[in-house]
Amino acid sequence: MPRSPTGTGDATLNEATEFSLIYGYPLIAYSELALPIVSEHGTNSLHHQRQLANPGRKSVVRPNVDTLYSHSILDMSHEDLVFEIPNITDRYWVCPFYDVYGNNYANLGSITKSPPGKYRVRYAFGVGEEPGITYCGGKSERPECDGYQGLINAPTPYGAVDARILVRQNDLEMVHTFQNHTLLYTVPGGCQAKPYAPKLTTAMLNASLARDLPMRIMQMTARFTPHNPPRNVSDVSRVDTMLLKAGIQDGYSKPVGANLTHLAQMAEAAVSAHAYLPKNIRDLKHGWLGLAPSAQGDYNLDYKMRSFLARYGYLALDATEALYPTYHEPETKKFALTLGPKEAYMITFVGKPPLAKQGFWSITVYNEEQYLVANPLERYALGDRSNLTYADGAPVYGTDSKNASFQILLQPADIEPPKNWTSNWLPAPPGGGEISISRKLHPRFHEQPSSDSWSTIPYIHDHYQYCCY
Repeated sequence: MPRSPTGTGDATLNEATEFSLIYGYPLIAYSELALPIVSEHGTNSLHHQRQLANPGRKSVVRPNVDTLYSHSILDMSHEDLVFEIPNITDRYWVCPFYDVYGNNYANLGSITKSPPGKYRVRYAFGVGEEPGITYCGGKSERPECDGYQGLINAPTPYGAVDARILVRQNDLEMVHTFQNHTLLYTVPGGCQAKPYAPKLTTAMLNASLARDLPMRIMQMTARFTPHNPPRNVSDVSRVDTMLLKAGIQDGYSKPVGANLTHLAQMAEAAVSAHAYLPKNIRDLKHGWLGLAPSAQGDYNLDYKMRSFLARYGYLALDATEALYPTYHEPETKKFALTLGPKEAYMITFVGKPPLAKQGFWSITVYNEEQYLVANPLERYALGDRSNLTYADGAPVYGTDSKNASFQILLQPADIEPPKNWTSNWLPAPPGGGEISISRKLHPRFHEQPSSDSWSTIPYIHDHYQYCCY
């Protein structure tokens, strides 16, 4: 029997509850991100990461080891914000803005060629604007543009910013200088007559919540949705109808007959099935999969894809900023490889991955817990800024224009390879075990898998018994 159209008055209690669990799941990821930051730094205050990620840092899974981050939890409920950026011309950088549901609705950075200066950040629907960024230009007739390079209109009064700047040749001090000149502060709202929402507090993020995850999702949804509309405001009526039917009104009261545990399992299965539809996933060949550009970063009405990325890639950038190919074992269908204590994998590139100006690429290996692998070299990724060599010992990224095949060796950290492999060795967990591999490309705009972005997608050999590496 076909399901009722989701979001109509004909939806059943179970359908409305399943929808609500999918719709509200990103609020769990938001609270996990926001709670430690708000507890220590409050809202609207930048916290700069001064060192690259290492195995001892467990605050985030599958961390990026290419950039330094500057985080803030944003609250525009009572005041507007000003984000001030310095002039960064020699490297990739991006300052992504996210709403409370994880939509990457605006980006400042090298790809968007954002001019340095001040940007006013405000709640879009409070000022009658569409979400996104409007550049003011040299002489704007809009009074609100006076003194600003642009206006950033947020879909929700709560959100986050997660700025990142590429580290080149370990030049941390230079990146620290850029961070020190990146500023965030509040200013009085323009025409704001009353607050759009309560101030965001730690109590809102974690007080009086159930330990049971499905119940907690519904409670968080009831707590945040009254003041934080959908990314596409045209969907407010449909979303409100579904939430109301599921028991969300002035809090959450579980309707008689609602089996949250079962419906949460149904919701998770529906999200996973949706994520693997051909329209959302790209087969990049050789076991690598990537998200379709339309399924990454800014999700509009696609709440299932939004929920999927909240689970497996929270705060993903829009595809114009980054691509995230991930290796998928063809035989087991798992995003993981199993490495024996005396085994190795070989990652072969047919040539150097093509990059736009200031772009970069890297391959990172993670252990079974999705954290970086401790090793004597303190090496957690290899890429275009590494000392990779060809088989003849010549540097892959040398002064000449040579572009040929090269390889990266994945081998346990407690088995050191011969010296001619050291530069291309990416250590895996000592003794082997389950690992996963992520490849990052920043930036390559919005190209499709058939373009030259994927012409050098690496392939991974079946693992070998250790004998010769």
